[in-house]
Amino acid sequence: MHTKNGNPDQYLQRVGGTYYARVRVPRTLEKYVGQTHLRKSLGTGDKPTANRLKHAVVGSIKAELAQLRSDPAKKAEKGISFTSALLWKESLKAAEHAEDADQADIIREILEDKTGEHERLHGTDKALKWHRIASTTSDTLSDLMGQWLGVSDYKESTKAGHRKALSEVLAFVKNEHAVPADITRKVALGFIDTDLTQRGLAHVTIGDRLISLGGFWKWMATREAVTPGFNPWSGHKVSKEKNKGRSPDKRSYTDLEILRLLAGNEVVKSWPTYGYLPDLLVLGLFTGARINELCSLTAHDIQQGKGHQIIHIKDAKTPSGIRYVVTAHPAPAAVLKRRLQDLKGTAQLFPELTAGGLDDKLSSSAVKAYGRYRRSCGVPDGTDFHSYRRNVITVLEAAGVGQVPIARFVGHKVGTLAGDGYSAGGNIANALATSKKIRYSPAIEAAALLLVNPGLRKTAPPTKGIS
Repeated sequence: MHTKNGNPDQYLQRVGGTYYARVRVPRTLEKYVGQTHLRKSLGTGDKPTANRLKHAVVGSIKAELAQLRSDPAKKAEKGISFTSALLWKESLKAAEHAEDADQADIIREILEDKTGEHERLHGTDKALKWHRIASTTSDTLSDLMGQWLGVSDYKESTKAGHRKALSEVLAFVKNEHAVPADITRKVALGFIDTDLTQRGLAHVTIGDRLISLGGFWKWMATREAVTPGFNPWSGHKVSKEKNKGRSPDKRSYTDLEILRLLAGNEVVKSWPTYGYLPDLLVLGLFTGARINELCSLTAHDIQQGKGHQIIHIKDAKTPSGIRYVVTAHPAPAAVLKRRLQDLKGTAQLFPELTAGGLDDKLSSSAVKAYGRYRRSCGVPDGTDFHSYRRNVITVLEAAGVGQVPIARFVGHKVGTLAGDGYSAGGNIANALATSKKIRYSPAIEAAALLLVNPGLRKTAPPTKGIS
């Protein structure tokens, strides 16, 4: 089949041993497409086959260009594609890995042409960034971080912390595709002195960031991704006085603060703003479970006993946290009875929640919502949802419960060889006996019952007399 201009190979280009369909981009669209030609592999090195296949591909490319010409919104979406740079980088790495010098040379020549196109259309800075990404075959820091965490046995929350530390460095250097060589000692010092220590982070948090980055660099040294012995994150001292953190030491709630939280606040006009928080609050107050342990519960995790409910905590922070918690108070019982209606199997007890945050936890939004609610009730920082856990432990200790039953109930290590190494652990009967000791003042228990009554949920209890 011959084309109008008599060239049977029009729209055909060979790169290495593969043929591509190649269509010229109209000049009026170049600034939106980001290049002068669009290419798509035909997946063959046989010219007759390529000529047969090209027509459908060319037709689809031209249709896309025609749609772009007539749709201003699509034009606004177009621009220099750094994703394409990553694809070219992978092609170049594959050629070098296969020791195919000819193919690598062809790719580098294409990259030079494309960089020139990008410079004309988008300016020198963007073009150079595109070329640096496409032509640097070293693994990026993000690539290496993925490899490191992929072979580690860190918990997901710890991995999230490592990723967070690196993401802050990449944001500081304004290059998400940075390679190890981009992070010199001078760059590291700049990040620490002008960014990390200037954001009001707690001293411990800053230390965690430096430990994460230092550990990452040590691992890279074992893989020869950085010079052995070079670690720009070691040897730094951060002032505790200048970085005390934004919150005081954490503590349990006072009785007055619990009453404020159970009563709500006049500032809060309606419970729907916070939705699930009343139920979550009451469960925390009577179980001492961590917020993510509660947010992760499913219908299958809860069983009905005789006058009590058995909660199987599975999504725990530590192995010791996997346990049975029993509730024997009518307030948490009312929460569980209402929420379990029509729920079966793996259905979430709190279907309002979706996973999010750095470590992809169901409690991510709940933590933030609870913090906003707590402050609206006039309860100061230094307390959080974890404070209910402190309250439960304090109440149990005051009731004369031993340290071993308390540890079993809240999911802590017992701390002895016999308890942690030899014992089979606690049981439901022991957990029930412990839960019956979780009792608060009559005012608190009455407020808790009032809070979880569905008929009274929409109007927060008055705060008059609570000051």
